[in-house]
Amino acid sequence: MAIYNTEGIVLQKIDYSETSLILKVLTQEKGLQSFIFQGAKRKNKKGQLVSPLAILNITYFQRKESDLSKISAIELAQILNDIPVNPIKSSILFFINEVLQKTIKEEEVNAELYSFLRHSIEILDAMNSYSHFPIKFLLELLKHLGYYPIIEKDATYFDYLNGKLTKHQPSHPNYMEGENMAYLKLLFEVDYTNEDLKIPYPNRQIILSNILEYYKMVISDFKSLKSIDVLESIMH
Repeated sequence: MAIYNTEGIVLQKIDYSETSLILKVLTQEKGLQSFIFQGAKRKNKKGQLVSPLAILNITYFQRKESDLSKISAIELAQILNDIPVNPIKSSILFFINEVLQKTIKEEEVNAELYSFLRHSIEILDAMNSYSHFPIKFLLELLKHLGYYPIIEKDATYFDYLNGKLTKHQPSHPNYMEGENMAYLKLLFEVDYTNEDLKIPYPNRQIILSNILEYYKMVISDFKSLKSIDVLESIMH
């Protein structure tokens, strides 16, 4: 029975018994994997480390007769300093976690996606100004999901039915224009770590809503998010 080590980001934890958990983890080496963490709820087993989007070093082994890998040890691979004590950042993290649960389904390795997610968590933890971070994250994630919009030169409309920024007014109602479109273009253009961009709350709310509508159109089982109400209530 071989023992393996990998780094992974926790996407979901499910109660399995009074003491154990099933973990769905995006791993660096094997993509999305499911693990059983026996005794995780006991203090000496470090189950408290298993929080949403925790970045862990995992030691595990795989039995041939089981689809579940069994965790024998975990340690934090990245210590987050601000997110755990900052309620706004914690809410953003829960929002990101829910988005990822609805979008990452495949088991194949995607090193670029893994690096992007790890980097995103680190950026959020370090940022001082992060009001536009949820929207910027959604836009950057689209690159790794294969649904990044087509961006035409001098675009003045975001046609989220057809996934493009265009200068031609769409013939349907599923588009964004005006001031909101101007802010959206800035979001596409600024660096991921930019903290200087200031977007008024009403505009952020509309832009976020339209981007999520685009997600619903391109990802068949992407339904309404439970975390969106909490996120919007604290992101004024």
